[in-house]
Amino acid sequence: MVTNVTSLLKTVKAVEDEHTRGTRALEATIEAIAQEIRALNSPEQHKSLSTPEDLVRCTKAITLATAKAVAAGNSCKQDDVIVAANMGRKAISDMLTICKGTANNADNEELRSRTLHSGHDVAVQYRELLQTILHTLSRPGGASDAKQSLPPISRRIAQCLTELVASAELLK
Repeated sequence: MVTNVTSLLKTVKAVEDEHTRGTRALEATIEAIAQEIRALNSPEQHKSLSTPEDLVRCTKAITLATAKAVAAGNSCKQDDVIVAANMGRKAISDMLTICKGTANNADNEELRSRTLHSGHDVAVQYRELLQTILHTLSRPGGASDAKQSLPPISRRIAQCLTELVASAELLK
């Protein structure tokens, strides 16, 4: 009897762990992006030789990560959520690093500030997207109101990316 109960408890724990992997990945990614945003706003200079072309190039990864995140938010499948969280974390981290490096090479303070602000806005909107997905996952059956807010957030990310590209064009 003790063996059967122990076995049952292990099975329940394994299923529970499987069910929360995506949620834990999202939470970790949301926190990592928050830390990256704080690092972007820190006064320390980033020693990078990033070019405006690098900044434009990194927007493609964010676009792909956004599409994956919206799809994961709609499917609510743990594996989709994990992939979206990991893709987003890397894309945003790379973009913020490139953004800071590119901004520090700007000719004037206004352009530097605009570039940093554009990168900041992209990261904040992407983090909001992930928080909405986390909210969707925390509701039984997925919250349809949260799912309906995914497309508008993804459009705001696209608008922020357009602004980032415009800043990069001015840096050329």
